[in-house]
Amino acid sequence: MKKDTRTLYDLQPGDVQEEKPHRVQKRRRSRKWLWLTLTVLVVLGVVAAAVLWDANSFDGLRRSIIYARAEKDETGCAKLYYYENDATSRFTALEGSLVTVAANQIRVLDEHSNALYQTGVRFLSPDLAAGGDIAVAYDIGGTVLYVMDSKGLRWQQEVEGDLIAVTVNSHGYVTATYNKSGAKAAVTVWDNSGALKFTFLSSERFVMTAALGRDDRTLAAVTMGQEDGKFQSFLVLYHTDSDKAVASSAVEGGVVYTLESMQKEFCAVTEQALYMLDDSGRITASYSYGGQFLHRCVVSDGGWAALLLSRYKTGGYASLITVDSDGNELGGCDIDGEVLDISAAGRYVAVLLSDRLTIYDKYLTEVATLPDVSEARAILMRSDGSAVVAGASGASLYLP
Repeated sequence: MKKDTRTLYDLQPGDVQEEKPHRVQKRRRSRKWLWLTLTVLVVLGVVAAAVLWDANSFDGLRRSIIYARAEKDETGCAKLYYYENDATSRFTALEGSLVTVAANQIRVLDEHSNALYQTGVRFLSPDLAAGGDIAVAYDIGGTVLYVMDSKGLRWQQEVEGDLIAVTVNSHGYVTATYNKSGAKAAVTVWDNSGALKFTFLSSERFVMTAALGRDDRTLAAVTMGQEDGKFQSFLVLYHTDSDKAVASSAVEGGVVYTLESMQKEFCAVTEQALYMLDDSGRITASYSYGGQFLHRCVVSDGGWAALLLSRYKTGGYASLITVDSDGNELGGCDIDGEVLDISAAGRYVAVLLSDRLTIYDKYLTEVATLPDVSEARAILMRSDGSAVVAGASGASLYLP
């Protein structure tokens, strides 16, 4: 048989050898198109998921996984805590625990209602402050701070005067404002382990409240004094390495009700407007109530505030407004009914009325509604979208 000595370049169309490389090239091209098609389908799937599954939906999926083993009733509530309280009781949630303070007792309960810590007290005006993983129980006008975490009592502190207000920043640093002999007021800061970090005495003005910023260094205090014969609120800033004020400015808008740390700024809630101030005391943004009366205000750890406003000083029609740290209105809706409590955390706000509980996102899009809450007295919103509904003898975790 004669050997074929032709090279690849000598082959003509139709020869057997010519077909093989053609089929290999075609197969490679087909695989390339297949992978390209699959990649496009995956990208389209991710985009579709992002469109269809907003943050609320993702939070709902996460809750269903985390609380999959919780025994829930037909309304979506899991009964977790049982206790005894009175009309003075205050509540706050720390991770999986519930802290309660009443006129005669302080308790930290786990999710099986076991008392991780409890002590008897004699409080006339019990109150709670919380931030980070810390809660502080105290009596307005009393002298002792009970500082707790989710496992029980972390530390206890007595001050040399009557307590006026207590705040806790996001890192668990505790700031107490109290009366002190020889001064108008005193402010002291402790870190989350109970170590003394800062203290100052105010000799010229009364101090209404104070809050430590998220940098754990800048302290803002609301003071009250007279100017031109009229009472005026001032915001005074300190750095915790010195007792000398670094800034002081008058706050317009009437009396300052409360002062909160909001991301890199402070939020001053007054009777006429909401003010955002930076760490130099400069007002960076504001939101006017437009002549309406402020009934409630809560500041979320997500960097925004929820306001309950009304044209009437008591009762009547009300509006819920959410505002970001730039003073921009995020959302608004009408509230029809008596508001018992309001709470905000993360990107959610919960409004407890006499006949229902409604949870909104920060844009006031309704997320969930729980009817028949006639026994509820307080609501504690959680950043994952769940809420603790506290009643007279127990509290449930609502899982939308």
